[in-house]
Amino acid sequence: MNSLKKNDNPYTLQFSYHPPLFINRTLITDELLNNFTRRVPTYRGVFVTGVRGCGKTVMLAEIRNRLSQEDNWISVDINPEGSLLASLAANLYMMPELRSLFIKASLDFSIIGIGAHIENAEMVASDDETAVRLMLNVLKKKGIKLLVTIDEITYSQSVAIFFHALSSYTNSDLDIYVLMTGLRDNINNIKNKPSLTFLYRAKIVELDALNVTLITDSYQKSLNLSKTQAEDIAYKTRGYSLAFQAFGYHYWNAISDAGKYEKVDISETDRMVGITLTELAYDKIWDELSETDKRIVKAMVMITHEKESDLAKVEDIRAKTDMTSDSFSKYRERLIQSGIADGKQYGYLKFALPLFDEFVSSKR
Repeated sequence: MNSLKKNDNPYTLQFSYHPPLFINRTLITDELLNNFTRRVPTYRGVFVTGVRGCGKTVMLAEIRNRLSQEDNWISVDINPEGSLLASLAANLYMMPELRSLFIKASLDFSIIGIGAHIENAEMVASDDETAVRLMLNVLKKKGIKLLVTIDEITYSQSVAIFFHALSSYTNSDLDIYVLMTGLRDNINNIKNKPSLTFLYRAKIVELDALNVTLITDSYQKSLNLSKTQAEDIAYKTRGYSLAFQAFGYHYWNAISDAGKYEKVDISETDRMVGITLTELAYDKIWDELSETDKRIVKAMVMITHEKESDLAKVEDIRAKTDMTSDSFSKYRERLIQSGIADGKQYGYLKFALPLFDEFVSSKR
């Protein structure tokens, strides 16, 4: 008897959400947690990057949640679109346990619109940067450390102001740490600003593919499949985090409708997965590619289809795109860094994203 019910589907297609079922990147997560909790951290700022849908936000939430469980840690998530310093100050003041500490220390933030005016205040914050500094000094005295998380960061004047302030805070040995996610081009754009010297030493963590063995185990247990059946689906994901959720979501529903896996229309279910990946990630990824990037991926599709292989020889790609070795190498590196292409096999490229060749084939 089929035990899978659509209403109980544990896989989700939501963004910015910690899903009920996910594959934990234990090594990277533990590395970052160990860095932040060391007596002398190696990095005060860390960027997590990777292709859209690779699980950056899930990792951000996992680290934030785990650190928040520590007695001497608090975390604040701030919106990169607004004033980062103002948002940080407001979020800190909104925490009841911290607000009482700030009031006890006779700190007045009313000028910047936070809290009530305090008569005979010890310190009055005249701007957001000063307000955060005063708050951090109070936290320092109480032995409390602060993790700031920023999802999908891009360069702006507010970001520049925030990082200049952050540099000043760390120079004063205040306990503030920052964990950010973003696309590689956006992170490079921030780090390459000459004035943002604090970020030269920030660590960049690139999220690779999920472990297919762990995906197999998850599918086997959640979908009630044999190991071989679970492997068949797991390898289709290519370790892409969004695909792990999409394949799980659609196969759960398909098995629920069919009654058992053997009756599932595999072709139709995979087609639904392709539509989901297109709508949630691939259309946006495609829009962000340059015209030359698009020429290259189209050439890869033509070659892989002609050769009936998932590998495209670099020499053949260059021939189809009429590119020199020097000009091609720059775009090759961009596609690999963006998470679209896999260049692990010398002299070849293949798509790192599942069903991306079919998506590209639909583009004219």
